[in-house]
Amino acid sequence: MKQTGIIVGAGIIGSAIAYELARRGITDLHVLDVDLEGGLSSTERNAGGVRHLWMNRVNMDLARCSIALFSDLADTIGFQKKGYLWLFSEAERGSGEATLERARKNNLEYEQLSVSEIRSRYPFLDKTEDLAFALFGPRDGLINSNALKQYFREEAKKKGATFHDRVWVEAISEGPGSAHVKGTRVNPETAEALLHRPAQTLKTEAVTWDADFVVLAGGAWMNHLLQSLVKDPMVEPVRRQISFFKADTLDLSPYGMIVDTSRVYFHAEGGNILSGFVLKDEKPGYRFDKDPDFFESHIWPALHERSSHFERLKEVSGWGGLYSYTPDTSGILGWLPDHKRVLEAHSFTGRGVMQSYGVAVAIADLVLESRARLPAPNRTRARPTAGRQEARAGSRERLQLRDGGLGARGQ
Repeated sequence: MKQTGIIVGAGIIGSAIAYELARRGITDLHVLDVDLEGGLSSTERNAGGVRHLWMNRVNMDLARCSIALFSDLADTIGFQKKGYLWLFSEAERGSGEATLERARKNNLEYEQLSVSEIRSRYPFLDKTEDLAFALFGPRDGLINSNALKQYFREEAKKKGATFHDRVWVEAISEGPGSAHVKGTRVNPETAEALLHRPAQTLKTEAVTWDADFVVLAGGAWMNHLLQSLVKDPMVEPVRRQISFFKADTLDLSPYGMIVDTSRVYFHAEGGNILSGFVLKDEKPGYRFDKDPDFFESHIWPALHERSSHFERLKEVSGWGGLYSYTPDTSGILGWLPDHKRVLEAHSFTGRGVMQSYGVAVAIADLVLESRARLPAPNRTRARPTAGRQEARAGSRERLQLRDGGLGARGQ
């Protein structure tokens, strides 16, 4: 039987798209995922930061739309509006000032803090000799990404959307009247193996779906899905590592995300501290471990240089999670080239949670109105059916999400 829509991938992006399409009247939706619990998904293994600050206007608007919704649902999804602090050294003064000017030009609420103001508001940051200033976003903060994903799913289900677990999608094709999805039902052990090595061939019985449209939202596993659809998928999975540690003399619970000049980032998490850092030489691959020396080599030295409270730390645990990367660290969002019924929404290089609802609005617009538009910058609440500005199209008929500088730092 032909369905209205199929969404491949039930992480934060796929779940948000299901929510928005169902909210706007498309209720015959089927969301396919190999592991709905998502123990290895990027949604589950992200750092939890939410911010407006980007280099590119489109990224700002995607975040603006998303965070407006998060603010309305703060208690339900665990959004803590505790701010985002970016530290800039004297060597970075010019880029920091340009970033602030860009933010203000785009009506984003960011303030510049002097070194004395940093020490007053964040007294534990007591090694500030190299600092020029900081940027602070009071509307930014931390979020429970799993709670957000579950909210999107439950609301979509209430409208009629169906989520299918243990379905591994192997191929997508397009005919004159519909798009076709071929998948395989798998057991938990096979699902785990596929997440680590998606290229393996399955010999189990296939299942198929036909639909008016298909949205590809497979995140870090998109390279596998795109192999038969485009000449160059332009995406690959890259590991990002997180450390979880204790600092006995420090309570960070009143504060949001803090990004050091070293680009080590950290925030309070469940009575401990979560911290991460982007290794520029990380090779692509499906890895979910953490290097044994990651904390000692990259996290602790940078934090020790910033605060005397970080002189004695005890690592508790850590993990690796995947970002789906493109050559220009840009999310891919729009119609698949040379296809009329297949759309893409993936590879946001760690920004999926904080831009999820904006992405969903854009996809819903493409499906319902044949063009992607983004919320007007002066809106304060997420009302996606009014007041939008049209976004530019790019080389893969996608929204231009090209970003450098702050956007490539991975927080």
